[in-house]
Amino acid sequence: MPEPAQNGVAGHDDASSTHHDTEAEDQDQDHHDSHDDHAAGSSDAQEPPRKRQRVRLSCLECRRRKLSCSRELPCDRCIKSGTADRCTYEPRPGSVSGPVSERSSFAPAAPMVSFDLDSRHPNHNPLRRSVDASLLRESARDHDRVRRLELEVAQLKAALAKQASLDGSTVVASPLTHKETRPEEPSEPVAPIIPDNPDGLEFKFVRGHNFKARYFGPHNAWDSVIQLNGLQLFMRQTADQWLRPLNIQKKDRDKRRNDRMKRFMEPGLDLEALLPPRDETDSLISIYLDQFEQIHRIVHVPTFKKQYASFWDPARTRSAAMTVLVLAMISVSVCLDMTVSNKFVGVKSSSFQRAAKWVKACDNWHANQSHKHRMLIHYQIACMLYMAKRVNIIKKKRFWSTTGVLVRDGIITGLHQDPEHMSVQVSPFYQEMRRRLWATMVEFDVQSSVDQGVPTLMSQVYNDADAPRNIDDDQFDENTEELPESNPDDKYTLSSYQHLSRRSLPLRLELTRILTMSRGALDWEQALRYTELLTQEIDALPAWDIDTEPAPNSIHKPILAHTLLHLQLKQFFIPLLQPFIKLRENHSKFQIAEFLYYNTARDIVIAHDKLFQRGIRSLNFLREDTMNAAVNLCTVSLRQPKDNSSWIMSNAQETISLIEKCIAMKEDRILRCGHNDPWGYSSMCAALGLLETHLGTKPMEQAKASAAERFISLHYRLVTNQQSPITNPQMSHGTPGSTVGADSAGRVGAYMNHVKQSDVTPYTVQQQQQQQNNGMSLGNTPYLRDGMPISTPWLLPSGDTSQVLPNPDFSLEGLGTDLIDLWPDWAESSAPFS
Repeated sequence: MPEPAQNGVAGHDDASSTHHDTEAEDQDQDHHDSHDDHAAGSSDAQEPPRKRQRVRLSCLECRRRKLSCSRELPCDRCIKSGTADRCTYEPRPGSVSGPVSERSSFAPAAPMVSFDLDSRHPNHNPLRRSVDASLLRESARDHDRVRRLELEVAQLKAALAKQASLDGSTVVASPLTHKETRPEEPSEPVAPIIPDNPDGLEFKFVRGHNFKARYFGPHNAWDSVIQLNGLQLFMRQTADQWLRPLNIQKKDRDKRRNDRMKRFMEPGLDLEALLPPRDETDSLISIYLDQFEQIHRIVHVPTFKKQYASFWDPARTRSAAMTVLVLAMISVSVCLDMTVSNKFVGVKSSSFQRAAKWVKACDNWHANQSHKHRMLIHYQIACMLYMAKRVNIIKKKRFWSTTGVLVRDGIITGLHQDPEHMSVQVSPFYQEMRRRLWATMVEFDVQSSVDQGVPTLMSQVYNDADAPRNIDDDQFDENTEELPESNPDDKYTLSSYQHLSRRSLPLRLELTRILTMSRGALDWEQALRYTELLTQEIDALPAWDIDTEPAPNSIHKPILAHTLLHLQLKQFFIPLLQPFIKLRENHSKFQIAEFLYYNTARDIVIAHDKLFQRGIRSLNFLREDTMNAAVNLCTVSLRQPKDNSSWIMSNAQETISLIEKCIAMKEDRILRCGHNDPWGYSSMCAALGLLETHLGTKPMEQAKASAAERFISLHYRLVTNQQSPITNPQMSHGTPGSTVGADSAGRVGAYMNHVKQSDVTPYTVQQQQQQQNNGMSLGNTPYLRDGMPISTPWLLPSGDTSQVLPNPDFSLEGLGTDLIDLWPDWAESSAPFS
């Protein structure tokens, strides 16, 4: 096969010269082969020479798309379209070729060639990953020669075995003793004949238009019926001859379509009753657009703002779908807009109660919608509902199954196939929205799989969809006839995260697949190799200006995308290195695993704390990095001997400070959403006490008391802000997610009466004033939003992170059994999720 220029090192000239060199070598080899065949027998000379099949130089992806190819590996078009892992060339007899993903460095167990992201050819595209072209070319030629020799040996063995089986002789046949009977022509591997004009087999099973498309696999039952010759003609003739005379009317599809649209545009009065006032809704919508649309693209912001403005127009009818979309959107951000007067019902905040009620109403509406006649807004609602459940921790055990449903719905709609390659009619606007929604579903599924430690559905999906373009929403709309070109990577847009995240998706899927297998399948060399690949991907990320505060009217916040792009790669260091830090005591070579493990956990905490200090909490609510990082810091520190002078032990005080920051971020989330995930906070408090005991800063009993005091202090703050369910009409009618029953409410009421009638209070007056002054403070500079009123969406953390200790004279008996239930008993459960 003509050697393509490897990884962008050579251009068309190199590819052409390599082609001529290889042809000359093949001609010499064929000349020697024909000479040997002529010496073997005179009958060979009479056979006509076999005609060599013309080898096509372009890659299979470019030939399928009917585009010009740079003849490199991977080629420029495959890199730009995000399909570099499928860039492959047509093999010739005796050669081995496969997709880039099969030959790349994502499989360290076999001889591999890594993609060097740091070294780039000065006269070539900077996006191309380059390797040593001469080394690859020589390796490929040697591989071809080995393959030819293996084929010749196999042919000779087959001929000898056949001759021995015919005459029953034990004498080895040779060309001198066997000239008359020539064995049958050996079966050479024939290169697959791929037509120059493919019919798009993998895309012809997508029918429909825009988001009403449906994907059918190549082996679906209906396709078998269609391929039955004469069946359609027979059925049509039968209908004309026997059914039409009976005056059986046809379906009035236009009338049914109009009726369906009328029902779709009907208002949902029960849903509108759940909407908060206009000012509050505007504030919650602004928070969502400012924080969550920076990373997961679900709506087209200019189009949504137009629809949202008409949504409040009293002269227009609100469709139920738009009402559900608004409710789902504010469910995501309601806990991020908490004020200091937030109340609690039991251990759940009133903001969480409202979010749970909205999510349940939207879920019921979405479940009653037709799966056949879905539109763009239905998929937007589905993605937002999952995000709302994730942020508010609603049905945590169903996160992974919910993302699997999202991916399957996307597949049946054909979102995993790029719309530019399909024959169905999809406008440029819907093409980009399909790519964005599919990228959002994929990231949801991959992250939920990593958090749960289970395989992802995406590892079994042929993902042909291109990455979303790096463009802002104001660069295209529903009337756009052609999408603009993607901006450079160093220019930040609202779609930069999805555009760049797609590049590391093959590596993350490979790591997810390996880590969900048996731990014994990963050795130390492979772990180091994957660590190197992750580091290369991290180093290749663009460095935006994230330290400068954005302008008041700017919607761009690159720090969110920058942080998430790093976190989703760094999180794989922990499970990769975790099996090897246990072997540090026996093997000194695993010391690097401890350093990488500790440094990764430290970087994750610092990244989240930087967002937390700016009042940005979207990533902290979407991910569980803070709890995992705190536990991992304790894990690696506890494995260090007390008298050790290593870097980890020398950095012990910073480790304690980082864990306290994680606890502060967890407390902030609990005060906003409620204590609906108690095992995480209690585990962090206990881990900190255990580390302080190991370092010798506190005795065991004092460390236990400190952990209990920290936990009790937070619980007191929840109790002192209790709101009786009876005094809140919205919460008294079976509020979803409420965990306070009549018995618990009675205990809380009795406790509150005890506090009023007794001099014993959980806090002193001085401590309460300190909490109000230093515990939380509103941001000094409110964010300005186009078309939206000024609001205060965040509460900036306090500079003083010290815990408020409870009054030592207070008795725990007033709390009943709630406090014990919130502190998990690990002796009764084998896992925190049980």
